[in-house]
Amino acid sequence: FNTGNGDFNVNTGGRDYGDSIVKLSPSGTVVDYFTPYDQANLESQDLDLASAGPVLLVDQPGTFPHLLITAAKGGTIYVVNRDNMGHFNQGSDSQIVQSLVGILPHGTLEEGNFTAPAYFNGYVYFAAVNDYLKAFQLTNGLLSNGPTSRSVDLYPNRGGAFAVSANGNTNGIVWAVLDNNPSSGVLFAYDATNLGNEFYDSNQAGSRDTLGVASKFSIPLVANGKVFVGAQGQLVAYGLLP
Repeated sequence: FNTGNGDFNVNTGGRDYGDSIVKLSPSGTVVDYFTPYDQANLESQDLDLASAGPVLLVDQPGTFPHLLITAAKGGTIYVVNRDNMGHFNQGSDSQIVQSLVGILPHGTLEEGNFTAPAYFNGYVYFAAVNDYLKAFQLTNGLLSNGPTSRSVDLYPNRGGAFAVSANGNTNGIVWAVLDNNPSSGVLFAYDATNLGNEFYDSNQAGSRDTLGVASKFSIPLVANGKVFVGAQGQLVAYGLLP
């Protein structure tokens, strides 16, 4: 899990893991950790890692099969080897598998990443604040240096909340909620292999499919052929018409 703002001193004999990714044993003991080299700046500017969680990937080809990926308020995407997370380095994060520095919008408290990434079939997805839903391709354990596709739609208000559904490893769909608070939100469906292909949005049919004001960080739930989205004061279910 990712920790928020706070002291970091475990590298000098302390017990504090502020702005870190921490791995615990079932008994709660710290087994391993990674802390960005600029932790002090992240802490002082309120750019902590805890604005979003990590995603643990299925086994990958390449040198490091067991990977974790995350990004937070600082706009950097971190790719970490779960078997040897790297602890803390002065001056750079060269000890981890990969860091894409500042690749997501960042620099103010209104920007950054607030939703855990999702993974499907070799792609990792992000939707940061005031950014597009973006797909990065994963090849032999390394992310592409830039997005391989993106949505047409821009996601304000804490970015997009999203999930992926599929038929096994085929027909992947990324379902994403755009929060327009105080106006009505929008549910989008995109082709998971090319986010530029939009399959559906809840504004297409006039008022029939209107979501209502979206709840912050409400990730769509896909089950039994339906998509469930939490909105303010209601739960909205989407599915095929009779």
